[in-house]
Amino acid sequence: MTKRVVPVSTLVHYLKEAMEGNPVLHGILVEGEVSNLRIPYSGHWYFSLKDEKASISCVMFASANRRVGFVPKNGDKVTISGDISVYEAGGTMQIIAQGMQPSGIGELYLQLEALKKKLADEGLFAQEHKKALPQYPMKIALITGNQTAGREDVLITLHKRWPIAKIHEFPCPVQGVEAAAKIAEAVLQADASGCDVILLVRGGGSFEDLWCFNDEKLARTIYHADTPIITGIGHETDFTVADYVADVRANTPTGAVETAVPDQHEIMHLLEQYQARLSNQMMNLLRSDRNKLEHISQSTVFARPERMYSEQSNSLNYLEERLMRYLDMPKKKKNELDLLSRQFYACIQTKKQKLSEEIHQDQTQMFVSVKKKIADDNAVLQMQKQNLDQNINVRMSTDQNRLEMNMKLLDAYSPLKVMDRGYSIATKNNQVITSVYDVKTNDDIQIQVRDGLIHAAVTSKENEHGKN
Repeated sequence: MTKRVVPVSTLVHYLKEAMEGNPVLHGILVEGEVSNLRIPYSGHWYFSLKDEKASISCVMFASANRRVGFVPKNGDKVTISGDISVYEAGGTMQIIAQGMQPSGIGELYLQLEALKKKLADEGLFAQEHKKALPQYPMKIALITGNQTAGREDVLITLHKRWPIAKIHEFPCPVQGVEAAAKIAEAVLQADASGCDVILLVRGGGSFEDLWCFNDEKLARTIYHADTPIITGIGHETDFTVADYVADVRANTPTGAVETAVPDQHEIMHLLEQYQARLSNQMMNLLRSDRNKLEHISQSTVFARPERMYSEQSNSLNYLEERLMRYLDMPKKKKNELDLLSRQFYACIQTKKQKLSEEIHQDQTQMFVSVKKKIADDNAVLQMQKQNLDQNINVRMSTDQNRLEMNMKLLDAYSPLKVMDRGYSIATKNNQVITSVYDVKTNDDIQIQVRDGLIHAAVTSKENEHGKN
């Protein structure tokens, strides 16, 4: 059997798809020693992972290595998680790393990933459950270790940025086996203290040092708290379960304070701006009111109030004079005025009576006109009905005569009439025989006559020229 020759690219591409399609090679955990580490300008990590017997190429892209809390160096023993793939251009097998931890904490890393997935599926990380932070918190709860660098950073930053806030400390261990339970208890106490916001902070440390903040009970306590919680745990690259559940995650303890409170200098500057704007508005209002007052004070009413009195007095005198003239009117003029008033009233009554009669007459005429109109319309409708009935009868009679004539013609041209005169129809296999060539000797045929069907056989045939 001849084997097919394939290009190198086809073979390498086939191997790549076979490896990437194998679920066993997804999400694997591999332990080994870092060697040949290269970190170019792009930020990606290119290195080999080896042990005493073998070596494999690895790449960890910048989007993934940002979540790693340290930068590896040659000789470090680490555990990485990722997928097996093939780099087609070089034809080399490699691991595309998604996570990296110092060797020895692989089991803890698996537990962390499982807990994160569980809580995320339950919605504890969902953004819609995050509580809004107060704009100007005056009572702040601080949960951290006693006499720690993280605590000092928080207090110093709070004193610089927002010294008017009152600090309520809830010290607890932030490292060790019993730390998670103590932190959860401190969260409950702080939540019940009536503070505006809670700061849960801790300075930097190793993966194991921060492990207490990956406790499930602590995560659920943070989630169910009524007070907004800000976490500042470790460094910028450190992410714990507490960070995912908290309402806001800051990169450091100092960042948590900067997120929680405003800067007093910025607030003072803002207040000075508000004060200046308020002062300007008040000065503008005072200036406007002063101008109005000056305008009113210069008006006639205030400048010469006696003129208003004089004008009103003149108006009263004029009215008084008119009234006196009316009282002094001769009696004859009064009688004439009374007569005109009565005549005017009588004229109004006559006009009203005449108008009422005209309205009544118009209503009567309208009623008669409407009644006559209805009678005329009924007569027209009756005449149109008679004409329609007559036209229908004529049309039906004409159509009936035409139908009878067509029936007679159809009867006259009927094949049965032809058969009554002695004609017949010959058929073969239900096909009409129209030529001697349609049949052969010994063919069975049927002959349709007027009163039945005759079955016959062809013994001979002749055409119109007498030939068989």
